[in-house]
Amino acid sequence: MYIYNNIILLLFGLLIFCPLVFAGGVSRLSEIYDTPVPAEIRRNFDEYIHARETCPECEQGVINGEKFINIYTKKFLVIGLEPNSFGGVWAIIAVEGELRQVFRLWLYDIGHDAYDLRSVAELTGSFDEEFADELCGPEYSHFWL
Repeated sequence: MYIYNNIILLLFGLLIFCPLVFAGGVSRLSEIYDTPVPAEIRRNFDEYIHARETCPECEQGVINGEKFINIYTKKFLVIGLEPNSFGGVWAIIAVEGELRQVFRLWLYDIGHDAYDLRSVAELTGSFDEEFADELCGPEYSHFWL
């Protein structure tokens, strides 16, 4: 329970102070995008869609994966990464066309710079309109995958 409380506090703080996350602006995002995680999120999303199309009755193995299927084909921006005590990372993403919502992904580190998507959750809270507009600006456009 202690771990979950810390994670919830961390995520709540990230949402409340999101503009502070971007105090480093593009340089902070560059650090995130220098990791394999953003590309691994896109790979996992694409594989989930492909597996669902080729075998609709098969279980995909992502907690709440089907609930959030609508975000997998959209562009996303990774705005935060934190270690997950169960292995891998928590990734906080904004999704194109749904900037008022924020999603948390658990990506399990399977080695060799590869990650397996284990869960998707929508977080409570949202960005204010000004911050959402900033994310859509030209300085962030190349980070959207």
